[in-house]
Amino acid sequence: MDDKERKPYIYRLWGLTAVVVLVFLILGFNLWRLQIAQGSYYSALAQGNVMKLVKVPPTRGDIVDRNGKLLVTSIPEFVLHLDWMDLQQSKGNSWKEVVMLLAGYIQPYWPNANQTVNSIAEDIFANIQNHQWERYRPVIILDEIPPELQAVIAEHQEELPGVSVDAIPVRSYPQETLLGQVLGYVQEISAAEITQLNKNPDAQEADFVYAQGDLVGKMGVEKSYDFWLRGREGVQQVEVDNNARPVSKQIIQPAEAGKTVQLTIDADLQKIVDDTLDQVIVDIQKKNPTAHAGAAVVMDVNTGKILAMTSRPAMNPNELIGIISEQIADKYWPQDPKRASEAASLNRALTGLYPPGSVFKMVTAMSALQLGLTTPYEQIDDKLTSLGGLASQQQGVAEWGYNYFGHVNLYRALAKSSNIYFEVMGRRVFDSNPEMMGKVAREFGLGIESGVDLPGEAKGIAPSAEWKKSYFGPTYEKSRAKKLEEIEANYAPKLEQAADAKAKEKLQSQKDGEIKQVEVWYKQQISEHVDWRVYDSYNNSIGQGYNAYTPLQLANYVATLVNGGKHYRPFVVDKLLDPITGETVKQYEPEVLNTVSISPEVLDQVKQGMRAVTTGEGTANWLFSDVPQFSGGGKTGTAQIGSKDTISGEIFNGVFVAFAPYDHPQIAFAGVVEFGGHGGETAGLVAKAAFMEYFDWKNTNEG
Repeated sequence: MDDKERKPYIYRLWGLTAVVVLVFLILGFNLWRLQIAQGSYYSALAQGNVMKLVKVPPTRGDIVDRNGKLLVTSIPEFVLHLDWMDLQQSKGNSWKEVVMLLAGYIQPYWPNANQTVNSIAEDIFANIQNHQWERYRPVIILDEIPPELQAVIAEHQEELPGVSVDAIPVRSYPQETLLGQVLGYVQEISAAEITQLNKNPDAQEADFVYAQGDLVGKMGVEKSYDFWLRGREGVQQVEVDNNARPVSKQIIQPAEAGKTVQLTIDADLQKIVDDTLDQVIVDIQKKNPTAHAGAAVVMDVNTGKILAMTSRPAMNPNELIGIISEQIADKYWPQDPKRASEAASLNRALTGLYPPGSVFKMVTAMSALQLGLTTPYEQIDDKLTSLGGLASQQQGVAEWGYNYFGHVNLYRALAKSSNIYFEVMGRRVFDSNPEMMGKVAREFGLGIESGVDLPGEAKGIAPSAEWKKSYFGPTYEKSRAKKLEEIEANYAPKLEQAADAKAKEKLQSQKDGEIKQVEVWYKQQISEHVDWRVYDSYNNSIGQGYNAYTPLQLANYVATLVNGGKHYRPFVVDKLLDPITGETVKQYEPEVLNTVSISPEVLDQVKQGMRAVTTGEGTANWLFSDVPQFSGGGKTGTAQIGSKDTISGEIFNGVFVAFAPYDHPQIAFAGVVEFGGHGGETAGLVAKAAFMEYFDWKNTNEG
């Protein structure tokens, strides 16, 4: 190839070289500009970027019954999210305008139908403000998003930066009202709960710290086992610039699902107890429309395991997920004090305090027998005159139904539920040892916290002379001190300004007279309201007076009586399971809190008396007459709600306790039906249904 032919290629090569040189010059210039000329500026910007670690919520663990039946789970649910970081990048419209647009689109689906767009927007603003401590986590604006609203959001997505519809795990209670109060529900943590939950030993051991924005259990198993159910949160690294705009996101540690919690509860048994109690209440309402409440507990007498725990009115935890309407809030937490007893959130089996009525009489019997104040065969004439003189008779309680049972011993007294017999025995016990009956009651779990693994347990009252003094005494001491202070304040300036010694002496005499009147008043009040009186002995011995216990305590009391005197801690969670493998992670074992001081001989004598209640001439002899397989015992109670000669004094709760079978007892029952009258006819029917389900006993009327 000659020079003439090579020239075009040479020119092209030079041109290409020039272009390459030019490109490198431009790159070099920009590199110099960025790193040297404007290096300090971009360095400052880079230093303004912040790496944030954001929690990634895990899937909450399931709750199942003792047979593996699903009671609680987490299911995907579409929710409306508002991402604060993305919202701040909105172009054209300000982020406040975006919120106003969003409020307009979701108004037809908002829980409170009467709210205006502006009002909804204010609620959204408040929600955003409440989450300012963690601006990198999306805020849930609305849950249970229907397909129609999903379509609206998708159609207007360009106008709604930071707004998205996402599927997140949401708590679901497929059995609805079954075990509602026992299971509890989940909501966002409150400021007060942060301190409380961070004291949880399991959380402290794992170095887990609860913080604002966390979803936590609010009552029941969801609360007491929250740490295990919540799982381990994942960690997402978010890089944001100094304007809080996101730069990048990266999952550092994936979330770990919570443990599966297996209960001691038998869901099938629970359903039978629920349905029977519901029917009993419906039947009572035909005569008393105000009746609406009751509770029942079934326990394993040899372990403390709770097999069923029912409370009415029922609670459906599904109604307490997400935003709660005013109507639902009023159903579960009535604001009117007159309707406080109607609260469906109240677990009456655990927190309801009731006078036990005649089911307390076994405590009186055990106290008298243990002190050697009677024998099972001593006969008492079933008349008020057996209480002593006229003054004593006037302070006593007549036989129920104005019956006369003739001469009764321990067994017949329990069978017929004789008031007179137990008033006589109660008087003997208190005269001999004023603290004995309260001591025995507490040994059997009455009037003390049982330690059950559920929050909110009520303590109750097991009265005694010392208890009455410590409970009521301070009130009158304060009143006395106040009256004396007022007298001193009234007379101090008068005495100081007295004209002469005679006038001063007169004032001092008046002052001393008023002080004497206060002291007389104080002694009268102490004698009437603080000192233990004969009528206290009578009332207490038949389960009235100051006695107040929960159905759970009553069930545990019977369990302790028939299992040989071992007082177990009741519990509802049997074990924790790995959600993937199903293997047991933690097993909870029965725990004996104490062994009672009552002798085995006395326990057996009282147990025989309970069998007499459900046989022969007992007050519940009819209850199991059509269940030939039944063996066991029980005790009926008709507990007066208020004092006699008052309106509430004519209203009675139906109380019933029982156990089965008689030899080697397995389960104990306690139930209370408010306004239920005779316990055998109301709560007794619930016990019967529970025993038939548990033991698979058949009713002869079933063919």
